[in-house]
Amino acid sequence: MAEHRDRYRDHAGHGHEHDDTEERPRVLVFFDYACPFCYVDQARIDSLASEIDFEMVLVPLELRPDMPEEGWQISELEVEGHSDRVAQHLEKAAEKEGIELSVPGFLPNTHKALTVAEVARDEGDALHQTVHRAIFDAYFGKGLDIGDGEVLLEIARQSGLDTEAVATALREDAYADRLHRFRHVALHLGIDGTPAALICNELLIGSRPKEVVRQALERCGVRVHEGEEALES
Repeated sequence: MAEHRDRYRDHAGHGHEHDDTEERPRVLVFFDYACPFCYVDQARIDSLASEIDFEMVLVPLELRPDMPEEGWQISELEVEGHSDRVAQHLEKAAEKEGIELSVPGFLPNTHKALTVAEVARDEGDALHQTVHRAIFDAYFGKGLDIGDGEVLLEIARQSGLDTEAVATALREDAYADRLHRFRHVALHLGIDGTPAALICNELLIGSRPKEVVRQALERCGVRVHEGEEALES
């Protein structure tokens, strides 16, 4: 895990200071706000966070950096993963996790949404988590265009984030370099799609049932605990 942790710090340039004497399992969650499986998996991980003590690090992976700013209409595309069968699977999974899910008929450009989340990250973990979930809910719960700056400013306002700071960040594309570095972290680990999670040194690619994630967390916790005992001996 130390190797992956150092990569995260070196490449993303925004690692969390961490006291090795109080080691906790660390989970890197790779996501994009237009990924419905990420939305469902986030609910699963949130549920596990209420049962198991671990550190969650949200790692944005912009899936379509070359998308037009206005996004795409799904009806005009042949988009893999939007078949009726997949939609039904997603709806059942969301219902099981107790969240609303309605996949909109358009794919937004998520660069601005990811930027807003990074503004929130710099204001602390609690606000970052709040804004992160609010953006997901705006798109998959309310069908709003999270590629629209005005929509994002309203999300920021309702979440308690400084709207002037957000407007400036959007206008100046202030977090482009950080988002690029996060993308580099993912690609360096062999991740080119979402969802994905790095749990200690165990990489899960694709959406996984809650119990699979739980088992990985439990294995991770055992390894962390054994490492602490070795340091103390």
